[in-house]
Amino acid sequence: MKKLLFGSLFLTGIILFVAFGCTKEDETQTLDDQTSNSLVYEDNSLIDEISPYFYDNHIYRIEKLGENQEKREVESAARENGVDMDCLLLTEVKKFYFNHTDVIMYSIPAVDPEQTVILYKSHGLFQVTLAEFRPVVGQKTQFSLRTMDDHLFYSFQLDDQNRIGEFVISDNELIKSFNSEIYFLNLETSHRKSTTTEDATCCRREADWRGCMKCTLDACNESWVCRISAFVVGPEMAAAFAASCIGAGPDTWC
Repeated sequence: MKKLLFGSLFLTGIILFVAFGCTKEDETQTLDDQTSNSLVYEDNSLIDEISPYFYDNHIYRIEKLGENQEKREVESAARENGVDMDCLLLTEVKKFYFNHTDVIMYSIPAVDPEQTVILYKSHGLFQVTLAEFRPVVGQKTQFSLRTMDDHLFYSFQLDDQNRIGEFVISDNELIKSFNSEIYFLNLETSHRKSTTTEDATCCRREADWRGCMKCTLDACNESWVCRISAFVVGPEMAAAFAASCIGAGPDTWC
């Protein structure tokens, strides 16, 4: 009888241990699912097929951030730059990888559907900006990027045929300072292969970010002649156009 009772208790213990172990494993898997970034979009062919036109799609990968250290770092950078975190949808933070620059871009949508916080990151440094897109007359949408001191640095309009025009590139001290920091850091590091052909103009080698953007926009020197890639939509579009010129300077990489 004692042997039978002992065997029964031993078997029950094994069952409980296995059940507990499975529960802990399931909890661990659930936790991993929450902390890992999840893939939203990926096209690795774009890594080797780099369009020379800024208005084509240069985003080859998009991730949604999990509840991890990277997301906390992005939120901290936004908060430290004066962003009202209560106005953001913090469950929807996304990370963008480009094929024509080493800069990483993050987007955090706001409660206001016409606003999105955009963060550029390079060499561990962040530049926090606000992207806005609002309807304007003539079935057009106005896209703009402002630094957190509410100074414009870039804007354009998009018509109902996905054509872009009415560009504005403004002097902006925060962007100028960030660009200068990244430029000098770029001189000390190696980068991805050249994104230009031998006879192509390397706009990134203009004197600064503003000069690079003006050079880049030469392809659209008349309003409404460039048609954007259908892939990039929403506030990230304006921010993606501006990303390639971060770190511009006369001796930078191309």
